[in-house]
Amino acid sequence: MIGKEDLLSYIEKEKQEIFNRGEEFFQCAELGFCEVHTSKKITDLLDEWGVSYLKDVALTGVVATIGKKEGYHIAVVADIDALPRKSGTGRIHSCGHSIQTTMALSVLKALLDSNVLEQTDCRVSFFFTPAEEFIDFEYRDRLIDQGKLEFRSGKQNMIALGCFDDVDCALSAHANGDVDTKFDIGSTLAGFMAKKAVFVGKAAHSGAAPHLGRNTLHGATLAMNGISFIKDQFDPVKGLRLNPVLTECGGSVNVIPDCTVLETYVRANDNETLLEACERVDACLEHCAMALGLQCVILNSAGYLPLKQSSQVNKIIKENMLRFCRAEEVIENPVSGASGDVGDLSFLIPTVQFGFSGITGRFHDDNFEVSDKENCYIVAAKVMLGTIYDMIQDKGNRVYSKNFMEKKEEYLNLLRKND
Repeated sequence: MIGKEDLLSYIEKEKQEIFNRGEEFFQCAELGFCEVHTSKKITDLLDEWGVSYLKDVALTGVVATIGKKEGYHIAVVADIDALPRKSGTGRIHSCGHSIQTTMALSVLKALLDSNVLEQTDCRVSFFFTPAEEFIDFEYRDRLIDQGKLEFRSGKQNMIALGCFDDVDCALSAHANGDVDTKFDIGSTLAGFMAKKAVFVGKAAHSGAAPHLGRNTLHGATLAMNGISFIKDQFDPVKGLRLNPVLTECGGSVNVIPDCTVLETYVRANDNETLLEACERVDACLEHCAMALGLQCVILNSAGYLPLKQSSQVNKIIKENMLRFCRAEEVIENPVSGASGDVGDLSFLIPTVQFGFSGITGRFHDDNFEVSDKENCYIVAAKVMLGTIYDMIQDKGNRVYSKNFMEKKEEYLNLLRKND
């Protein structure tokens, strides 16, 4: 089999092409389930390279597989969507998904040109997944109503479609904002559920007869206080985040409001805490409303599950990172309050998402930019490629999903129950 250094050299050979490709994808920024031009750029390259693929998966996703038709199956997962600019005009890849797309294509090309997979019992599938950012609900819900999608995120729909049914493990990477290190491994991502509580009461004249009304703003305010107390009853390591806001409060200054809407995300670092917190929040909302003679209708929207990373694969990833940096330049197990649908994959199959530095500006802001192209586009791709090499070359490095179909059924039931 070809040696690892020889395999990594294929990334180095295409350095300038990779830089150009990265800039091209960065400039092609499209919102979730609208990534038509991005998908076309991906499939144009796959056509040029002679790689077969499935397109229009979950509307705009692309899946390409190289290697054996059967055998050990690794997924490389890259998001392709962008975000609206804060200025209100245009779109920007301010979460770094264009870097993921570029990395995945670089790894694919190196595996393809080296022919390394043909010497193994393995295959690698590249999932270019749409709509990771949990935004633009009106548009996505309209697609769901039209029967074009079932869920709001790309990976959720691809899981439901069976795209990951025969995958053994999933590898992903994401830019981080750390300027003093090169990489991170084992990070958390919080799971979350979106809740919308509609308090329904009775309007009345606030001056002449307030006692005849049932003030929904009072109910929502009482619930907000109760929710703030719930947070203190969970260990901080559980990562519980509850920050409710009032999004609607009907009526005018001289009318007791008869409808108030409170919305919140319930975030947590593990599934057990997330589900328990959701139950506690529901109880708080319902009983605060009941105490004041109000009704409360709770609408749940399925969010993302917490990311639980494969420690075995992360050991391999760290070994590959240390080929390019010092140990102190790798952060281990950072805790993040952010969320991503890669967490849903980790519920089903062994999954990792390592982080790499090389951006400046803030995530989800217009000043986001790729500042260290070498680390983002070249070194991070070599870490991913080297990890794949170690897994296909040594069967002892391979991890497998357990009880996938049972977990998938449980997962889809959870999403459908809360959608």
